[in-house]
Amino acid sequence: MSRRTFQTALKTRDFAVTAQINLEDAPNVETLLKTGETLRPAVDAVQLYDSTRMHMSGIAAAALLIQQEIDPIVHMNCRDRNRIALLKDMIGAAALGVDNVLLMRGKKVPDVEKLGVRSVFDVPALELMAYVQSMKETDSEPELADLQIGANAEMFDPKANWAPKNLLKKCDAGASFIQLQPCFDLQVTRNYMSHIVASKLTHRASFLMALAPLPSADAARWVRDNVKGALVPEAIIERLEQASDSEQEGVDICAEQMQELATIPGVAGANLLTLGQLEMIPAAVEASGVRAL
Repeated sequence: MSRRTFQTALKTRDFAVTAQINLEDAPNVETLLKTGETLRPAVDAVQLYDSTRMHMSGIAAAALLIQQEIDPIVHMNCRDRNRIALLKDMIGAAALGVDNVLLMRGKKVPDVEKLGVRSVFDVPALELMAYVQSMKETDSEPELADLQIGANAEMFDPKANWAPKNLLKKCDAGASFIQLQPCFDLQVTRNYMSHIVASKLTHRASFLMALAPLPSADAARWVRDNVKGALVPEAIIERLEQASDSEQEGVDICAEQMQELATIPGVAGANLLTLGQLEMIPAAVEASGVRAL
């Protein structure tokens, strides 16, 4: 089986799909590869989330997945490494076949987990993006030539005169795909994306919406209360609470939302988070009909 790639999907598909792997839930090679195989038929790439907890290196996980013809998107946080270490890791990742990196500032290490660990924050994500872009333009590091840089952003319900100045800066710095946080309020998504389209940013970057097949009302509340910027309307929580089979209801909601997202101008695809059983992600993608499995 040939490797399906995220970059190709953004160029040729009306709706790209990725899924996020929490590496702390894949503590060994066997689990990681089984996870990748479960997701492979449903997605164009897997995103390797970098948390504050101890887990396998995202670059090591990416190398293992590439051997299985699964395209990885490696998350890299400025929290953990200085500029030199981050650049070395990016060059190394590209040499191993990684084509996509999502650069973020990264969350602070919680006090309860610190145990003497210090956050680094040597370089802001925006500055690092710009530096990598300059290296690509000058061919000073040929391994980086095809590396696609992504950035994250929070979605909200903007006022009529809002302009996406921060996103413009990220695109100017070299970001070519933008990952949004979970939003189950499609009216907010439509309003937000209408401003993005009007600013012509969709000519410069692909915008991915984050969703999840929510396994329960409690999981929906957890996302609402703990994921920064996440938007989960009360109506979604009530549907899950009233359902006789909350996992199936979560799959149905996710499928319905993907169908709607595919109709919103400027939306390039969705990134699905794993909050319940892994098999819920392929089930939601299949039920949505946004791609043939």
